[in-house]
Amino acid sequence: MFKNKITLKSFLRLTVLSVLFLFGLYFIPHNWCAREAVRIFHNKGDIQNRMAAQAEILVSNEIGRENFKTGSDLFNGEWLFGTYMMSGMGFGQMAVLCPDRKEEYCFAMEKCIRQILSPAVREFDKQSWQSDPVDSLNSDHDHAAYLGYFNLLLSLHRLLKGESEYSELNDRITVALARRLDKSPVLLLQTYPGEYYPVDNCAAIASIGLYDKATGKDHSELLERCVFRMKNDYTDKKTGLLYQCIDGSNGEPADLPRGSGTCLGLYFISFMDAEFSKSLYLSVKRELRGGVLGFGGIKEYPSSCKGERGDIDSGPVIFGYGLSATGFAIAGTRIHGDSEMFRNLYATAYLCGAPHDADGKRNFVTGGHIGNSIMFAMMTALSKDEFAKFCERSGK
Repeated sequence: MFKNKITLKSFLRLTVLSVLFLFGLYFIPHNWCAREAVRIFHNKGDIQNRMAAQAEILVSNEIGRENFKTGSDLFNGEWLFGTYMMSGMGFGQMAVLCPDRKEEYCFAMEKCIRQILSPAVREFDKQSWQSDPVDSLNSDHDHAAYLGYFNLLLSLHRLLKGESEYSELNDRITVALARRLDKSPVLLLQTYPGEYYPVDNCAAIASIGLYDKATGKDHSELLERCVFRMKNDYTDKKTGLLYQCIDGSNGEPADLPRGSGTCLGLYFISFMDAEFSKSLYLSVKRELRGGVLGFGGIKEYPSSCKGERGDIDSGPVIFGYGLSATGFAIAGTRIHGDSEMFRNLYATAYLCGAPHDADGKRNFVTGGHIGNSIMFAMMTALSKDEFAKFCERSGK
């Protein structure tokens, strides 16, 4: 009898301790990691300013392909280019969020533009096409890996700054992209010879739409055709997600619908078509959202695609959750006003990124150069209302 009482007492104590442990495991870690989320989501405090300060240090220093360790010279070049492009987008968004510092942030954008124009950064695309992306604007080489993304940055700079030393280049690239899109039988540009990616075309199409906002020019007929094709042929009808790759010979999918491409694509396309961006975001939320213990994640593949492992675009895929998709989706939560999902994803970004603050700067330690620049762009993404109000104030 006495032994049974001891056993029962021990069992109750173990049960209580287990419940307390599980309660703490569920409520404490993700709440700690998400403690800054509300302030960032509502653009309060100085966390985004710290990220901008880190980005300014980065783009002011010389970096090269040797700073990236993808195992591929091509991808090292892509990541070098992407570091400057995403940093530039972050600075442009900060210029809208902090109008009193607009000139400072536009100047930082120009640092990124100059770096992107440098021969070292252009080299990855030049090697793939055997022609320089800027010097060959009169050719039929699409160069979407470089020109589509770069022109989005140039168009955003023009919207903010008006006419500048980069306006003529913005004009020339836009003319080239529009001409090449119009000639394409599938209304898509090639990223590299024979490779067609909808996400890269979202950047190219949005760059033309943003150019029109900045200049008053009108490519609406072409853009409507491109977006119609993107919605009807390059978006999976079952899931509402963008296909990752398209066969340029017939316009048929050459890869599965994916989280990384869709999440990045909806960020780009928001600059010209907020409703299409929203439909992609809602599809991501419906088909790919998940998580554990309050930490949010975005799957790289919908549940109908079993056993897929991802690639360089997806980043590591852990239990189905893609690192790239999760990071890129942060922009969608801001653009479309989803504070709850932002909080969950931010908790994961904080946990995995290990941010460190020092000297007024925030460095995501595990992200490296490209990770920091992507987080900067995603966590300063403009809500559709903020962007619309800015355009209205600017008379655009």
